[in-house]
Amino acid sequence: MDAPFRHRTEAGRALARSLQHFAGREDLLVLALPHGGMPVAFEVARALGAPLDLAVVQPLLHTMGPPRREVTLGMLGFPAASRLHEATLNALALSDEALEEDLSRARRLLHQRVRDLRPSAPVPSLEGHTVVVVDDGTAAGVALRRAAGLLRGAGARALVAAVPVGAEEGLRLLASDFDEVVCCARPEPFVAVADGYARYPDVTDAEVRELLTRAWSKHAPRKMARGAHGARRTSPPPGHALPPPEEGDSPATGSSSERHRYQLATERHGRQRSP
Repeated sequence: MDAPFRHRTEAGRALARSLQHFAGREDLLVLALPHGGMPVAFEVARALGAPLDLAVVQPLLHTMGPPRREVTLGMLGFPAASRLHEATLNALALSDEALEEDLSRARRLLHQRVRDLRPSAPVPSLEGHTVVVVDDGTAAGVALRRAAGLLRGAGARALVAAVPVGAEEGLRLLASDFDEVVCCARPEPFVAVADGYARYPDVTDAEVRELLTRAWSKHAPRKMARGAHGARRTSPPPGHALPPPEEGDSPATGSSSERHRYQLATERHGRQRSP
């Protein structure tokens, strides 16, 4: 069976045609899941006249053992906030010190990924926006669903999942996390996203940065942060990406469960503070 698309650029243009009902909207923001989602999202954002940025998700992991295994405690995100898996935290009963170590490691990894992929620029506000989250395809919908939980918590008014190619089951699962799911091709049987493309090379960090720079030449990042009523901001809003670790930050006090919730809720404001 022939692949539905020759390459990601063609797929992005086809996806943009399926999203034309969003064209020209002032509240629209297109976010790409790296790496493969960026060439697709670039075409979507250009066709819709919308600003483009990244959605990066970093798992918050805790290593247990023996035997050595990693447990996911939650997610940190760019440009969104953070989410904890409260049931897992309660079951593990981690000490404050252990959780702080895991948080610091996850923050470092997230910031390194963002620095590698994104030129320095103000971070877009999601509050009051319709956010189209783009990937180059989905099988089970895992990456998109992780992003959805963070983006919704950061104030997005509506979330749209957009992929050129997807599996029926994965798309069905996305419907519970997104207000709208758009997909151009649903091959049967669905084996892998790569089967949707005649050419499916890896997308490099440099290519992601280049496409962002090109997109920003049309929509300068300083104009991308808009409030719910369309007012422009010239600096990142309080709810921007997680701050880099700072020297002298002290652990919060209070009960462990309260601290878990408070700590991640306040990450976006720059420093951890005691409740």
